[in-house]
Amino acid sequence: MRVSLVQFRPELFQIKSNVEKALKMVNDTEEDLIVLPEMAFTGYAYTDKEEVEKTSETAGEDSAYSINTVRDFAVKKNKNIVFGFNEKYNNEYYNSSIFIKSDGSYSIYRKIHLFNREKLFFTPGENGFFVEDFKGYKVGMAICFDWIFPESFRTLNVLGAELIVHPSNLVLPYCQEANKIRSLENRLFIATSNRWGVEKNKNIEYEFTGMSQITDPKGNIIERYEKKGDIVKTFNLNLLESRDKNINKFNNILKDRRKEFYR
Repeated sequence: MRVSLVQFRPELFQIKSNVEKALKMVNDTEEDLIVLPEMAFTGYAYTDKEEVEKTSETAGEDSAYSINTVRDFAVKKNKNIVFGFNEKYNNEYYNSSIFIKSDGSYSIYRKIHLFNREKLFFTPGENGFFVEDFKGYKVGMAICFDWIFPESFRTLNVLGAELIVHPSNLVLPYCQEANKIRSLENRLFIATSNRWGVEKNKNIEYEFTGMSQITDPKGNIIERYEKKGDIVKTFNLNLLESRDKNINKFNNILKDRRKEFYR
């Protein structure tokens, strides 16, 4: 599968120009799947609920600018795109990720593990992890801080994921190294799309780590981007490698699990 991994720096709350910038970056790429960061078009440094409300979107509504624009682009250009967004659903706000397919259909994952000040504004997702059947493969979705809980990626592995797409706004310095282990312990590919740069809103400031990367089932880094800069590259991943869960002739990472002893 060909995966285009996008790292870029959105401007806070400038949704229209951020969407335009991102779509321009991938307009001429050739791939099966595009992965963009968490909160890709809104930015992240929220200071109050009013900002959250103003930048939220509900899938299926005419006012959902980024979703509708990216969806139209995906259908027109025959592309499949994953990106993070601020979702309003049933009068709750979620840090969500949407997988828009080239036929216009989509699925939404709502972030289960909220990080830091996200807890002030967003509701934790309650629908759990799932995998998408996509071009003969199984793709799982996670968002940013989900990485720190081994159960997240292990659950997706048990569900059959061969690739985990991982939109992120990383500020802690650990994820890129940890995801080598997440790939190794689950023997699958992880595509982490991160943003970069400093974002400041009133008294809230974040510095994002960049270094978007793809790791393979043996824990190798296929490529890690620089800490700064808008970057998009396309990688040809052999997802069949993720179906081999054998460590050797006698050990299999799924069959050897002793769930009765895990508390």
